[in-house]
Amino acid sequence: MNQVWLALITGLTSGGISCFAVQGGLLASSLANQEKGGQRKAVLAFILGKTIAYTILGGLLGLIGSSLIISPQAQGWMQIFAGFVMLIAVGKLLDLHPLFRQLTFTPPKSVFKILRGESRNEGLISSLILGVMTILIPCGVTQSMMILSVASGNPFYGALILGAFTLGTTPVFFGLGIASSEILKRPALRYLAATAIFTLAILSFNTGQILRGSAHTIQNYWAVISGNNSAPSTNVLAETTNGYQEAEIIVSSKGYKSNVRTLKAGVPVKLKVKTDNTFGCVRAFTIPEYNISKFLPESGETEITFTPRKTGRLTYTCSMGMFSGTFDVI
Repeated sequence: MNQVWLALITGLTSGGISCFAVQGGLLASSLANQEKGGQRKAVLAFILGKTIAYTILGGLLGLIGSSLIISPQAQGWMQIFAGFVMLIAVGKLLDLHPLFRQLTFTPPKSVFKILRGESRNEGLISSLILGVMTILIPCGVTQSMMILSVASGNPFYGALILGAFTLGTTPVFFGLGIASSEILKRPALRYLAATAIFTLAILSFNTGQILRGSAHTIQNYWAVISGNNSAPSTNVLAETTNGYQEAEIIVSSKGYKSNVRTLKAGVPVKLKVKTDNTFGCVRAFTIPEYNISKFLPESGETEITFTPRKTGRLTYTCSMGMFSGTFDVI
């Protein structure tokens, strides 16, 4: 039960803001699908769907184990999908085309008959579905809670851990969701809301590309445009010892810093990832290209071995895509 209380406190503190940074766009999208006056109920439906989904996931993780944790590649595609959902919300907010009014996430009519609902409930069901969809794009703090659920080895405690954490994030989602709904009631501010959701959509696309290990990201494009694509002072080739290329990454709460820039293809790499009183999503370290995911300790050294198989840019990142770095493989 100590772990359950820890999960709840984490949700009430760092977890709420961390999750909203990743999933807030879906909440805004759900509000955009509502008729006037229904936004508050939509926020509650979104939170309900989110809580139910994560509680069930926690139980499954406790029962089955880490095999259910989403890979970086899959999470990247889910981020891209979430970006499309947000763009649809922008189109509906601005009434760009009648098509956008039809592109909402609602179940078949037969489901409403079973629930004895009416057409006015479609918006709430849409919000509920979007809340469930957040399970596909967990933030770094959520992933640490998922690992805690796996470690419990018990479906009951696994469900309690993720359920308590999600419940802890509720005040942030409810407060910011209500604030968003008030903005959407004012026609003059809908353009501001649409701009915010559009920005979140672009960031979601970019995060998805980072998590997929793609070179086509805003950061890489900016590095090329600004001329910082290859700084001579950091373009250091990894040394090879006993058949392994040796590289080191220092992880701080502000990001990653590597002692080398260049690796050779076909030669095994021994990568040492070091943390020192480090907090935040940077501890959820991934190399998407090779489906490597490690949850780093607050302080310590984690060794990762892999072999670069092709030349080009190799991305490493946190599980949220907020902090990242690259190796050039030659």
